[in-house]
Amino acid sequence: MRKSLLTLLVLLVLQTAVLILASVFAHADSRQQIFLPTVRNAGLPPVFGIEMARLNAERGIDLVTSSGTVWVRRNALPWKHIEPERGGGYRWDHPYVQELEQEIIRASQLGINLVLVVHGNPAWAVTPYSADCAPINPQHYGDFARFMAAAVERYSRPPFNLKYWEIANEPDAPINTTDNVFGCWGVEGDPYFGGRAFGEMLKIVVPAMKAVNREIIVLNGGLLLDAPFVEGKSKDTSGRFFEGMLVAGAGPLIDIISFHTYIFHQTPGQAPLGPPEDWRVAYLRGMLRRYNLPERPMIRTETALLCVVITPECRWAQADLIGRTYARTVRDGLLATIWYIYDQDGFHNTALIEPYDVWVPRPAYFAYRHTARMLSAASYVGPIAGLPASAEGYGFTRGNQTVYIYWTDSSAEVPFAIPVPAGARVTCTDRDGGPVRCEPDGATLTVRAQTSPAFVVVTP
Repeated sequence: MRKSLLTLLVLLVLQTAVLILASVFAHADSRQQIFLPTVRNAGLPPVFGIEMARLNAERGIDLVTSSGTVWVRRNALPWKHIEPERGGGYRWDHPYVQELEQEIIRASQLGINLVLVVHGNPAWAVTPYSADCAPINPQHYGDFARFMAAAVERYSRPPFNLKYWEIANEPDAPINTTDNVFGCWGVEGDPYFGGRAFGEMLKIVVPAMKAVNREIIVLNGGLLLDAPFVEGKSKDTSGRFFEGMLVAGAGPLIDIISFHTYIFHQTPGQAPLGPPEDWRVAYLRGMLRRYNLPERPMIRTETALLCVVITPECRWAQADLIGRTYARTVRDGLLATIWYIYDQDGFHNTALIEPYDVWVPRPAYFAYRHTARMLSAASYVGPIAGLPASAEGYGFTRGNQTVYIYWTDSSAEVPFAIPVPAGARVTCTDRDGGPVRCEPDGATLTVRAQTSPAFVVVTP
């Protein structure tokens, strides 16, 4: 442990020195809070988020804010522990719940926007099903509403100050027979895959929550949404789960739309780091328009590049994906993207740090931290003009500076020019914040896009 700690401290000192020499830039306050959802990110609090298995010192919560993280998601509040027997009172003194409450308090102290997922239904509430993720029996919607109202009453006040509530996790997963982290409300053969039932539940539960505190923000359970539903082509109806919620009339009750996006490393038939556009964004917005609903803020509450087999190549690819993901998050007008997961490898090896030693960061951690430093509180301008078709890049403004991020999926470097005003100072950094030599030639700067994102900061 001491050796790992010393190694990390040396790395951090060296990288800090490099960053100071490389550029001077405005460092946004990572403790800035969001109180109203918005559709576009224009100089607003950062979009950077992570999920954690635990929010405590042992799992590195005190180090998280130094990485530029503003959003943290925790799939953690189990109804079954708090109300194991119907009408038997709420067991807020359950040991697990007591530990969770300390985590919520710590998140509030750090100024983190904590998204708390409510899951784990008691057995009595899901009859005739057996799994704790199964659909709540409609006769118990009222029980769930009362529980959620009690939870809001308890946790939206000091010292917890919890604002963001996500109801279930991946409810569009098929019904399971055993307890599961998925929401598993999905009904095979149902036209909307169980989405209407989930919507009917929200219509009872969300008003009860808002009656306690109108300032809370409610997210639907983050959608798996593995494939869109195409009439006449789709073999199943899982892609209609969200539509079912809208058919039920729950659309106006959802403050933020939550969905998930995963990319497997080296998936045949697609770009190595996934496509440049996430079809889910347009799909969900199109669904809102179809049902004459106004556009809603959106959060990609889980994302990662999945390493089925751990290799240095996959670790490097995860780091390369970080800058792309968060630049596109701002481009697409999302409120945030949350990387799954910061401190565990149980789901295809996606941790940003070594799970057994939080003092040891992985390549993706450094890429995440530098991207946050470059883009936090920056206003999106648009795609870089004149880019070759084989490159991708975007411009931002941050104070009086212009910040560019760019990359390519090509195996060869792709050169292009960036305009530089006369007398401007230019600094260039690589994916992790290391200095890159760059010298303008007159009114332009020629750079070379590679698979790893790079940054240019132009200061008048």
